[in-house]
Amino acid sequence: MMKLLDISKKYGEITHKYPFEPYKVAENFRGKPAYIYDLCIGCAACGVACPSNAITVQLNENKSKLIWEFDCGRCIFCGRCDEVCPTGAIKLSEEFELAVKFDKSAMIQRGELEVQCCSECGKPFSAKRLVKYSLECLSKANLGEKRLEEAKSYVNVCPTCKKTATVANFTAGKEMVIE
Repeated sequence: MMKLLDISKKYGEITHKYPFEPYKVAENFRGKPAYIYDLCIGCAACGVACPSNAITVQLNENKSKLIWEFDCGRCIFCGRCDEVCPTGAIKLSEEFELAVKFDKSAMIQRGELEVQCCSECGKPFSAKRLVKYSLECLSKANLGEKRLEEAKSYVNVCPTCKKTATVANFTAGKEMVIE
């Protein structure tokens, strides 16, 4: 026993005073994903990439809001959501103390985004922030004024109406010209 004490005295303490002092995590530690609502565009890339289905992005019952929801209890801390987010709205934090008392709803984060309605049929199809982000990216693409105006009208149309218009153009014999 004395030999063990001599060794520990020689090399110093190797234990951490964790509950009494904050534990320093390693660099690139994969802790709880932190959601930054102001950066979220509602693209649902995080929900698609999440292997444990901890992140869901869907319309509410009356289809007036797009609901982003993260259930920390299902998360496996893989970091895929962080990798695929185009705006950096999700970042892995250093937070690892995730215990809650009795109420599992404390482990759920939610965000509500306004919905963009189709300019043709009026049905909701995307988040307004995603449409705005797409337009910003298109404006940086150096398309020219005419092509940019076409793109602006195209972005505000739902996928179903786009499909219907494409079919109508092909059946009418119009050719699509790609420059």
